[in-house]
Amino acid sequence: MFNEFHSLGHTLLLITKPSLQATALLQHLKQSLAVNGKLHNIQRSYDDIVAGSIILFDMMEADKKLIHYWQDNLGRKNTSIRVLLLNTPDEYPFRDIESWPHINGVFYVSEDETRVVEGLQGILRGECYFSQKLASYLITHSGNYRYNGSDSTMLTHREKEILNKLRIGASNIEIARSLFISENTVKTHLYNLFKKIAVKNRTQAVSWANDNLRR
Repeated sequence: MFNEFHSLGHTLLLITKPSLQATALLQHLKQSLAVNGKLHNIQRSYDDIVAGSIILFDMMEADKKLIHYWQDNLGRKNTSIRVLLLNTPDEYPFRDIESWPHINGVFYVSEDETRVVEGLQGILRGECYFSQKLASYLITHSGNYRYNGSDSTMLTHREKEILNKLRIGASNIEIARSLFISENTVKTHLYNLFKKIAVKNRTQAVSWANDNLRR
């Protein structure tokens, strides 16, 4: 599985204040996930972000000015990058998380390296990593940052399964039971799905599915 990730050419970019601890973390992640990795000084600009990059942004080392700079910088990237917040304060408002471009995951300061590795493994499989409360909020308020296009080929098999469940009026719990996944996982898939097809709610998603998916 890890070799499969490696062959996809993912690059992990850890944006933080350089330190022995940061270097050790990056090395651990590279070995655990079998991906390429770089450490970049959060205080310096960086314009060489390539498509497919996974950005791990250390909130512990960022003030408001740096956050605004990096949000603006990453927001100008049209390539398929994924932004993950690391060491996020527990009280960091959901609306501020929503303002991050390409946001795909949030690791809180209380989460250890094992959870970070597990979350990144999911990211490499094309999933998001959000808490249940945050996923619920983003599903309700999503719309700021979306993928381009409305082609059903960009959807994963699981996302199409969930869309078809929505078409028959299934609830999140019913979808979770029928697909043998957790309700939180369903919510995460829905958030990702709504971004991809540029809709804001279940009704719009069903309408999109009726126009774009075969039964």
